[in-house]
Amino acid sequence: MKKVISENWDLDSLYPDGKESKRLNELISDLKQGMKGLQENVQTFDQHDTQDLVDFFQKVQEYISKAFELDEFLICLYSVNVDDPDVAKLIDESEKIKADIESLKMDMDELLVRLSKTDWQELLQHHGVKEYQFYLEERKQKMEDKLPIEMEKVINQLSINGFIGWEDYYEQMMGNLRIPVEKDGQQEEMSIGQAQSYAMFSSDRSIRQKTARKIVEICREQAESFATVLNRINGFRLDVYKQRGWNNVLKEAMEQNRIKEQTVKTMVSAIKKNKEIVQSFLQRKAQVMKLEKLSWYDTDTPSFTSNKKVSYSEAADIVITQFHKFSEKLGVFAEKAFHEGWVEAEDRKGKMHGGFCAFMPLKKESRIFLTFTGSYQDVVTIAHELGHAYHNYILQDEPAFSQETSTSVAETASTFAENLVLDAAIEQASTDEDKLSLLEMKILNGLKYQVTVPAMFEFEQRLYDKRKDAPLTADEISNLMEGMIKDVYGDTVDENNKYFWMTIPHFYHTDLAFYNIPYTIGYLFSNGIYALAKEQGDQFSEQYDALLRNSGRMTVEQLAGRYLNKDIEEKEFWEASLQPTIEAIHEYLELTEKMI
Repeated sequence: MKKVISENWDLDSLYPDGKESKRLNELISDLKQGMKGLQENVQTFDQHDTQDLVDFFQKVQEYISKAFELDEFLICLYSVNVDDPDVAKLIDESEKIKADIESLKMDMDELLVRLSKTDWQELLQHHGVKEYQFYLEERKQKMEDKLPIEMEKVINQLSINGFIGWEDYYEQMMGNLRIPVEKDGQQEEMSIGQAQSYAMFSSDRSIRQKTARKIVEICREQAESFATVLNRINGFRLDVYKQRGWNNVLKEAMEQNRIKEQTVKTMVSAIKKNKEIVQSFLQRKAQVMKLEKLSWYDTDTPSFTSNKKVSYSEAADIVITQFHKFSEKLGVFAEKAFHEGWVEAEDRKGKMHGGFCAFMPLKKESRIFLTFTGSYQDVVTIAHELGHAYHNYILQDEPAFSQETSTSVAETASTFAENLVLDAAIEQASTDEDKLSLLEMKILNGLKYQVTVPAMFEFEQRLYDKRKDAPLTADEISNLMEGMIKDVYGDTVDENNKYFWMTIPHFYHTDLAFYNIPYTIGYLFSNGIYALAKEQGDQFSEQYDALLRNSGRMTVEQLAGRYLNKDIEEKEFWEASLQPTIEAIHEYLELTEKMI
């Protein structure tokens, strides 16, 4: 008899009793006391004693793993009950612990900077350091570009109630934002996430239009408050950069993503050259939808929808089957995730919007969150998050320092897994309508990374450039956004949302600068890997695992050179990586020619 796959995850196997867990409280206590003791003793370390340093690094990595697991587990608790005040308090404690971790890392940085050339070389030759040598060299180089360590510590401490405080306030404002929407003849107040989903995906265009215009109206009313928050976050970042003597606003973002600025410029240049094919798709989509032109609330709405519903067990079978076709290891991993309660998929009230993958480095397990409604997009989302989980699995035995990957590379494994499932479905589609529905899914996913994100990257650069002179008004920010949207869509879209900047949380993220563009880097880099996988077949799986395993100790350029034999500083790589979406658009245009 076939085993029934549960739609609920098992969190008790990690920490029994959730927020009341004795094991969880012990973890928090251990982190607080242990880090305090380590910070008190760090000044007594003999920096000439290499073994002493290596032992210290080992302790730091232990606490990094513990703090990371605490944070990830609390996100899991929050996601299934967003209104639980007890979990909110635990998350606040976790934020303070994360700040202490950053201070601990700074203590480590100070030790690295103080090392003589002889001691530094001796440290790098130590057998216990080899596996995370890249990380230490990276940290040392970054510190040489920063302020004296004590000033960096002050900035880190002040950021809790300053920089990070503004981000927290943004999240609070977004959480409190309510959009009045007419649903089933009744007036209902929705969260901004719910309203956006309603505005983009309702099958009734008049409902989409009313909801979208109500979103714009509410955003207009609140715009000045959100502009204040964005100005303060950007201003804080610019002030820190100025104190460090950094003239290039992209310096930190490029370092965080372990990629050269010129590589990103080459990528963006390749994207811009393909703007016309995107506009051709939007024009055809308007024709298919019997519209003269699209509005912003039409762009993500499917012009073709399949009536087929997929059960959760069918979704699991689809993912497992396609993963097995790539490699036995990946397929077995997916089976384990489904059968051992790693996935929370039930469609019920009280859950957080969206999806994510959380990694528990101590337990060496992941947990995946989404709300499964039976669409094929949900199947693709499961594959996407399982891609992240597989990446975690490959990295789980690496040192904590080498588990720290850039966002760009982190998105690579998830996109790769997504492609495995979606492309197989497109090939197996039995009717033109089903095929067009899946093709459009692929196109819309691709355009998000090949159009929307790069446009937001350029918007953000212009925003920072203007913010150097003075804070911007809400109208100035909105006009800047409107200009970027028109540049991308041309005259194919006749009604735009110039308040889009208010609802993109990545603009307000304080841990990562220019947090949008990594997703495009990861998406296109993954397309390059996927193309090689199709070319090489079964023999590529070990190479793929090796790329993931070393993703925490190489730059993106180094990974491409070592495992793909590609130079991503050249435009050819990026042009080839854009082709899957472009080819899907051409196929969509061909299949719809007879329908207009």
